[in-house]
Amino acid sequence: MAVTKLWAIHGRLKDVIDYAMNPEKVTKSKSKYSDADYQALKDVLAYAKDEEKTEKEFFCEGINCNSSTAREQFVTVKSSFGKENGVQAYHGYLSFKEQDITPELAQKIGMEFAQRVWGKRFQIVVTTHLNTQHLHCHFVINSVSFVDGKKLQENEKNWFKFRHDADALCEKYKLYYNPEPELGTSPRYLTKKDQAGMPTRYNRARAALEEAISQCRNSEELRLALKDLGYKSNFSPDRKYWTITPVTDDKPIRTYRLGEEYSTDKIKERLLANRDTLRLGSFQKTSYKPRQYNLPTRENKIKKVGGLYGLYLHYCYRLGYLPKMKPPNLARIHYIFKDDLMKIDKLTAQVTLLGQNHIGTDQQLFSYKSKIEEEIKVLTADRTHLRNEERKVNKTDDELSGIKTKISTISDRLKILRNEVKLCDEIAERSGVVKQNLEVALTDEAKQKSKYQRREKQL
Repeated sequence: MAVTKLWAIHGRLKDVIDYAMNPEKVTKSKSKYSDADYQALKDVLAYAKDEEKTEKEFFCEGINCNSSTAREQFVTVKSSFGKENGVQAYHGYLSFKEQDITPELAQKIGMEFAQRVWGKRFQIVVTTHLNTQHLHCHFVINSVSFVDGKKLQENEKNWFKFRHDADALCEKYKLYYNPEPELGTSPRYLTKKDQAGMPTRYNRARAALEEAISQCRNSEELRLALKDLGYKSNFSPDRKYWTITPVTDDKPIRTYRLGEEYSTDKIKERLLANRDTLRLGSFQKTSYKPRQYNLPTRENKIKKVGGLYGLYLHYCYRLGYLPKMKPPNLARIHYIFKDDLMKIDKLTAQVTLLGQNHIGTDQQLFSYKSKIEEEIKVLTADRTHLRNEERKVNKTDDELSGIKTKISTISDRLKILRNEVKLCDEIAERSGVVKQNLEVALTDEAKQKSKYQRREKQL
């Protein structure tokens, strides 16, 4: 299949139409093809009547509109149906893998494709860009239909639906297409964060699922284990795909998206394999209760710090980022903290500010903020004075260089101070949320502990 994509345009119509019809991309002077290659298309783009005229030198045509006045015609349709706001147009492309395809064939396929998918109801500008190694067609589709005033429907803007039309055309003209394309790949930024070891929605879910599968033998045990780890699940046999959903989120994650080993069939195989492991238990109840010693932990030491600094240190500990020498176990972190894993850089900056300036109370925080704001006022006044001095005509080059250096130094300092003021505001706003999250986690852990104790008594 030729590569296809479609996305909504909310800005100015003129910008996207100008991009699609950019002479730098569609004229023969910018192409690697010869004049002979263009002759066939020039013959096709003959002037039939005024409303269908197009520039002979451009691979640019309109469907249900004149490409040279497409913007005005798009706006006219929108105005006639009272739908000037919202999505202005849809911009898409169709790119071909072959490098030996001619421009006229690329334009012909682009026109047929646009006619099949959108041509019955919408105005479209179709252009072929020749400035890259792979020829590709651009489509600009009016968001409002000139037939009934309705906007694009699901089949008309969903790649998974209209890709079949692209496949059929590629097959018709004996071009490459993939009958089984890879679907559902993660966005590039998520892949990069995952590779860098940073917490994402998917690797947190993967860690929780891996932890739960390792200790379960059937889907019901798996559901309960995931519930303890902060995930809802749907393992219904009537569903094609199993899903898990974070308690703090409403959007489910299909397990197969977490990796090949987490497809429904693979999970079932692993659960069945776990049944072969032997679990030994006592034949009779015993009243023996082992003595337990409450040894001091890193958490106890952090709690003794107290104040805002101690609160944030404890929060970072619960997030798994303290102590630093121990990598966090994403599966075992309480679900209420998992969203804050995505903001760990900001939390780190806030903790650093509190620690370096020995801020332990709200009063100290506001006092420090006032001190910073006063310094910002003084530095701003100094910079304004220096800029006025810089404008004077009787300054030598050495004097001007010295003034510019001072201005640059002050600007760098102001940037740091303004960032600290912003951090102070965020700490004041977030400290209440941090306390509330810790209280919720402690309450849940107390419930879990009592539940496990009841289970032990029943054994």
